[in-house]
Amino acid sequence: MDHHHHDIDICSLSDAIHRFRKKKIKVAVFVAATMLKCGVVTDQDVRDGAPDLSAYGEEKEVYDIGLGLGEDHPPTTILIKKELQRKILYQLSPLEDSTLAAMLLRPGPILALTKATFEETEDADDVPRIYIRTSQDNITTPEQQEKQEAMIKKWPPSDVYLLDSDHSPFFSSPFLLFGLLVKATVCYGC
Repeated sequence: MDHHHHDIDICSLSDAIHRFRKKKIKVAVFVAATMLKCGVVTDQDVRDGAPDLSAYGEEKEVYDIGLGLGEDHPPTTILIKKELQRKILYQLSPLEDSTLAAMLLRPGPILALTKATFEETEDADDVPRIYIRTSQDNITTPEQQEKQEAMIKKWPPSDVYLLDSDHSPFFSSPFLLFGLLVKATVCYGC
């Protein structure tokens, strides 16, 4: 299962599908995540994968940006500012969960966002994929929803489930999420 915090793990599940295929993966579940068969190949893929949080302010107001390679180089890490994390990631989640999550959240390696690419393999389509959309996700603006729909059309999963939750259903809707995971395992023969 791949739940992305600002797409830190942007293509980790796609990578696992390519590496291990049907031999080791019975079903892959993407929860509000970026699902790109060949990873980030075009500039459009980068735009589709990165959430648009401009409604919350300028980039510097929304993110803590790490410049690990120096001031003259592109950012190396990105993290939603502490004061915005609950509003953006956990608005429906219990306060104690979002407080602990905020303490554990780490900056995401932004360079990985633009460098994750895979060879296209036929076998990748043999692994059933479930995409779980989160209907009250503050990261998913109407424009982002359109991008999500386009991404789903580009590499159609076996099934799309809709979950009435924020971006972090493992906190805000754990029982509903668990129910969908059980449904996926029953439907796809795990």
